[in-house]
Amino acid sequence: MTHTTKARIGYGLLIALVLVTLWSAALPQALAAPRAQDVTTLLIGYLGAPNSDTANGAQLAIDQINALGGFAAPDGTRYQLDLMTLAETPTPDSLASAISALVAQNPVALLGPDENDMLDDMTFNMLVKAGLPVFTGATSDFLTDNDTHDVLFRIRAPERVYSYALATYLLDDRQLTQIALVQTEVAATEAYLDFLSVMQERGLQPVAQVQMADAAEGLLPEAQQLAETAPEVVVMWGAPQDAASMLSVMRKNGWQGIFAYRHAEEAARAGILPDALANGTVGVTAWSYAYPDPVSETFLEDYVLAFSQVPGPMAAAAYDAMWYLRAVIRSQGAEPEAIRAGLIAGAPIPLVSGELNGSAWGNGDLVRRAMVYVLSPGGGPQVVAVFDDTQRLPFAAE
Repeated sequence: MTHTTKARIGYGLLIALVLVTLWSAALPQALAAPRAQDVTTLLIGYLGAPNSDTANGAQLAIDQINALGGFAAPDGTRYQLDLMTLAETPTPDSLASAISALVAQNPVALLGPDENDMLDDMTFNMLVKAGLPVFTGATSDFLTDNDTHDVLFRIRAPERVYSYALATYLLDDRQLTQIALVQTEVAATEAYLDFLSVMQERGLQPVAQVQMADAAEGLLPEAQQLAETAPEVVVMWGAPQDAASMLSVMRKNGWQGIFAYRHAEEAARAGILPDALANGTVGVTAWSYAYPDPVSETFLEDYVLAFSQVPGPMAAAAYDAMWYLRAVIRSQGAEPEAIRAGLIAGAPIPLVSGELNGSAWGNGDLVRRAMVYVLSPGGGPQVVAVFDDTQRLPFAAE
């Protein structure tokens, strides 16, 4: 069963007004607002956990859009948005029934899944058959490379962008060459190989490589061996519990090098990576709440006031996706096929997690932003480098 959710709009609508002002010159002018009863509701189905960062970010954007009176399509029809969530969080085994339940409600788009391992051939074919645009946080190129029907639209960068950003920061900014690579999840293979490729393009090879399908049995001896090898930096992909264990054992064995972990900030926020270990750890993400940017800071304030928690990267990605969807419907109309065409040819729009631009990247990518950060003694991030694909961007902290 599906149900709709509503969140507090938060303090003011400053960010919404700023975004509307930024886009007004590029989008068709809306007709005069009709009576409230003439507003049509468009449904967005979310294939994820209720009250997750993704759901909250999307709901915040929807509440702000609707509070402005909705928006008009080119034919003058005025719309507002509503988010449908599932009563239970879908799993890979239940995703097919979740897709069926949401599609039966006639949404104009789907949001999610957020993870790479959720979709298989059957559920992907269900999405193709539905014909709806799907805003996904999945970062694997395997999914979008095989999407010949143009239904998947990625709302955060592909995994290789994060690997490139992290490798560039460690190699160029920190001037590190003695690098060990550790992978404890099969799902991280793409990211691992992308990082290795950047090293090899620079003429470097890892001083050690650890790849484990099951870290439960062999992590301790591998960590002890790495500590003896004494690389300048260990770069790791895997479960946060694996990262915390690896770093803890290496520190206890006297290693004083730099630890880089793909999801460091998330592990610190969850309390899995203790503050004492987190200090100095390097991570990379699509967006960080510590990014010193006025639009990001306003989004952070609105989100905290609405949900009493700090937003993660998927909250910003989903928030941006709803505003970008609004822009596309204003330009192209509300039919799913028209929305998909509008996303593919979409104009650039500056948003919280970067500039969304459906026509710039191809392969279903709407954004390719990556932020490298370093954790402080309290586990909070400090952004140290920002990239759009392979282009280094200046920002206020530099």
